[in-house]
Amino acid sequence: METIQKISVCLLVTAAVFQDLKRGIISNTLIFTGLFGGLIFQLFRLGGWGLVFFLGSAAFPILLLAFLYYFRMIGAGDIKLLAVLGGFLGIRDLLHCLVWALFFGGVLSLLLMLYRKNLLQRFQYLAGYVFASVQKREWRPYRQKEDKSGEFPLSVPIALSVCLFMTGLI
Repeated sequence: METIQKISVCLLVTAAVFQDLKRGIISNTLIFTGLFGGLIFQLFRLGGWGLVFFLGSAAFPILLLAFLYYFRMIGAGDIKLLAVLGGFLGIRDLLHCLVWALFFGGVLSLLLMLYRKNLLQRFQYLAGYVFASVQKREWRPYRQKEDKSGEFPLSVPIALSVCLFMTGLI
């Protein structure tokens, strides 16, 4: 059963990375396939309690990261991918992967800013955002939809962390 979980999860995140890199989105077809697979996996693993475990674990990343989506700091596809992974892995293992994904994402962000030569610009943007939010005491989206200079596919560090976790390396 554990082998099926490992193979399924690694195939799902690999497909998500390819879609994200090629089209800039993770398809809902892949998300629904992953959710269905996670549900079936948990039902076989835990019986009737698998439904409860699956629903709670899949909902957890949505509830945890909804505020980041509201401020356009994370994409809907990334949150849905994490919901799929939560359904397969459970909250504890998902959190473990999420911490590593954020670390890998930070490293990737830094490397991309150095490559794009916009490190100073991005930090000035962040400082301006924080200053304006505090001064005006209002929240607004961090990134405008047309601003692509700060984007990168979060599916890459998510996939890296999940595959390293599934192989026991982290």
